[in-house]
Amino acid sequence: MELVGFDTAEVEVQVVREIASTIDELLTKYPLPLHGVELTYDTASRPRPDRTPTAEQSAESAIWIVLDRAVLNPPRAAPVETRRIFRRRGPAERPVYTAVVREFAGALDVAGGFRARQEALRTLINESLRGGGGGLGLLDPGRALVDGFTEVVLRGERAGASAKELHEALVKMARAETSDGLSA
Repeated sequence: MELVGFDTAEVEVQVVREIASTIDELLTKYPLPLHGVELTYDTASRPRPDRTPTAEQSAESAIWIVLDRAVLNPPRAAPVETRRIFRRRGPAERPVYTAVVREFAGALDVAGGFRARQEALRTLINESLRGGGGGLGLLDPGRALVDGFTEVVLRGERAGASAKELHEALVKMARAETSDGLSA
């Protein structure tokens, strides 16, 4: 696996460990031919590197996780005084984990050839017609897949029904594309 941007002193060791641990956890549960991980500054203002395969590349070589350093090193909040036994770490307390999960969802979308987006659009339209939606993507199937996958990974069985449908579609399409690519 190729690593880009990890060689600067600006990345805390604990952040790198959490990135590696999260990717290991996700790859164990959702096998994916991940080519690399890149740390960058402000992914929104900078165009992402073209990770689409060319004639010389396979689809697997195009699957990258690109993480914004600003998201990984948020300003420290004052600690809340609660007894540790009664506290569970939620997504707000785990920004690195959450950022990696969101980017991993995008990598699954790439691995599945973006085929899950059709199913996601159906789910979003059905949810919209029922008067729901819960904010999952607002008819943006790519964003909805990332949001749904992230919700299921973070909340497990407590995730909403739409999130579970989107998670299932994303994982199913990524696995189908990966197994198709492996058999070729």
